[in-house]
Amino acid sequence: MKYDIAAKVVIENGKEAILRRFLKIDTDSIEIMESLPEETTSLRRSDFPLLVTLKDGQKKVVLIEVQTEFDQDFPLRLIEYSVRFILKYHLDVMPFVLVLKKTDLATGFYENEILTFKYGVFRFWEEESRNYLDEMSIYPFLPLMNHGEDVLEEIDRKINDSIEINREEKSDLMTSMAIFAGFKSRDLAMQIIKRRRDIMMESPTFEILKELLGEDYLEKGLQQGLQQGLQKGLQQGLQQGYRKSLLDVLEFKFKVIPEKLLKTINDITDTDTLSKLLHYAMECDSIIEFKEKMLSVLVEKLKTEN
Repeated sequence: MKYDIAAKVVIENGKEAILRRFLKIDTDSIEIMESLPEETTSLRRSDFPLLVTLKDGQKKVVLIEVQTEFDQDFPLRLIEYSVRFILKYHLDVMPFVLVLKKTDLATGFYENEILTFKYGVFRFWEEESRNYLDEMSIYPFLPLMNHGEDVLEEIDRKINDSIEINREEKSDLMTSMAIFAGFKSRDLAMQIIKRRRDIMMESPTFEILKELLGEDYLEKGLQQGLQQGLQKGLQQGLQQGYRKSLLDVLEFKFKVIPEKLLKTINDITDTDTLSKLLHYAMECDSIIEFKEKMLSVLVEKLKTEN
């Protein structure tokens, strides 16, 4: 789930490069589609459905799935996703899976006695990181590739020196890159954080990075050069980051945030409260469960203040 959210940020910003370089698809246009609603508790949403128009004018649905641990049942879920989109839109569906962890199960092919199913697979561990240095939007994925650790300093410098992207985009790129670097090694992620912690702490995904690395480990790693004055100066930015991250997670998991709930979240200024709510948002299975958790947090806070 945590890597899915980081991947969502990268895919939204780098969808054209991902389709062209990872999936070998040249497009005229790309539109992010809404995931189909869950009809039963057993049905799950696909990760990133895209409506693409190819160079020849054909329209297709591309389903991009991100898998940390590839299990034997995943192809069956991918079949389910594909069939639902075919029935809904009556367009050809091209399913692809981006596999983060090395496995022999991601074959791109599934067959049993009644059906044969093919899907695209991108195996990060088989790719050479230096082959993608010309695509800044997908830099966060490079630590997952061969010799990814060798290009970290170079791509960090290119992101920081770029005049083509704004500070918010740089923050998202660096934080997402640290998240995927942490997939290989916490020390690798800390190398990035120590260099760019000031801008990374502005990213909504920084809270996810904190959870992945562990608060104690992160705090220990940031002791060098981390001053109290800087922390205070970033308090407002952290508040905004927590709130945006919370809303991103709720939108990613439940698609629609009720207006009343949105107003309540926007009125919360305490960073500790927002941080707790973000953890609950990642754990809850429904918007109703999250509302109950939020009410409990707010009531407890009122009791403490009184």
